[in-house]
Amino acid sequence: MIAETANFVAEICCMLFLVTLLGALVFRRKRTRSLLCIALLIIGELIAVISDLIFRVATSDKPVNGGLYFDFIISYAASIFLVCTFYWYALARFEEKGSAKFSMSMRRWITVYSAVLIGLFVSSVWTGWFFYLDEGGRLIYTDQFVWSIYPIIPLVLVDFIIIWRYRSVIGPLETAALFFYCVIPIAAAIADLFYGTVIVHLAVTLDACFLLEFIDAEQEQKLIRKEKELAEAQLTSLASQINPHFIYNTLGTIESLGRTQPEEARKLITAFSDYLSDNSMDMTTRPMIPFAEELSHVEHYLSIARVRFPNLNVIYDIKVSDFELPCLSVQPLAENAVRHGICRRRKSEGTLRISSEETENAYIVRVTDDGVGFDPDAVPERERPHVGIDNVTKRLALLCGGTLTIDSKIGEGTECKIILPKEGS
Repeated sequence: MIAETANFVAEICCMLFLVTLLGALVFRRKRTRSLLCIALLIIGELIAVISDLIFRVATSDKPVNGGLYFDFIISYAASIFLVCTFYWYALARFEEKGSAKFSMSMRRWITVYSAVLIGLFVSSVWTGWFFYLDEGGRLIYTDQFVWSIYPIIPLVLVDFIIIWRYRSVIGPLETAALFFYCVIPIAAAIADLFYGTVIVHLAVTLDACFLLEFIDAEQEQKLIRKEKELAEAQLTSLASQINPHFIYNTLGTIESLGRTQPEEARKLITAFSDYLSDNSMDMTTRPMIPFAEELSHVEHYLSIARVRFPNLNVIYDIKVSDFELPCLSVQPLAENAVRHGICRRRKSEGTLRISSEETENAYIVRVTDDGVGFDPDAVPERERPHVGIDNVTKRLALLCGGTLTIDSKIGEGTECKIILPKEGS
């Protein structure tokens, strides 16, 4: 009685789990041939489990009789179907992983062979080759019943050969899982035959879950690779924007000085040449740099800016510098503070303050000016976003999960705050 209850509970659990897996496959957006084969595996096993449950309940209050007869037919046919479907799955999986294409004739032969086995066994209902019902309605196995298991062996051997031949395509872990799928259900079926258990249903259900897990893991890795490639493409695009943007602004300054202050223009060209010679400006090869190097970029830029704006005052309040941030993330903020904040004041006189500090969870960099300020809630005059600010915001988010916030008041100035989470860094 205890064993019968345990079998009943196990089959209920298998049925619920299989229905859940099948539902998850139905609502998937991306479907592949290997996923379709797993869905067929689940359907075949679900049919076998449901047939066991129906006839187990039907014969629970009386001796085992003809109900088990039909139950066994369905279970045996399902087992052959599962072996055949696993063969389809293995071929589909190897083709998806990049191995050679398999001919359709191989699939046809396995399918026809499996169909013949199912038909041969089901025909025993009328021929009595493998089992029959006696006058009392009891199931009687014939001497030929043992031979009904042997035709499945060639199917399993074909699976073994294919898995072994293409084991390098899928890797050791998935190869082991495929071998286990060939061995464990068969061993469980033999145990069920002698001890009357339902271990085979548990084995097939768990194996189907493992096979699905490998596909999920692979698809997740593909998604991560695509997201990484997209992020790299975005960073390359952003890098192509920020460098010409800075160069254009600097050349404009040199041009304006060349007309009235040629000596200062020559100094500016020298400073600009030193700036360009710093190979850490290449954001495609070094997207993240130490804060000290970024601060050096800022100092180079401000040395150029002071040539045009001699009344510019700069204050550094650096409390921490042993962290990294995206290349050219502070310099554009300092440039905006000078060009759009301080230089619009009378005599272009003002103070730029650059500070850094550390909190428990993040590093914070502030760029503050006492320029003309602006209304953050006002509708911008131009539809096109500012290249520098937009660029910095996107690269902070892509590279380290950082954020940029801007707080400004008209007539008082602007504060730009970069927050770099330590986990992201």
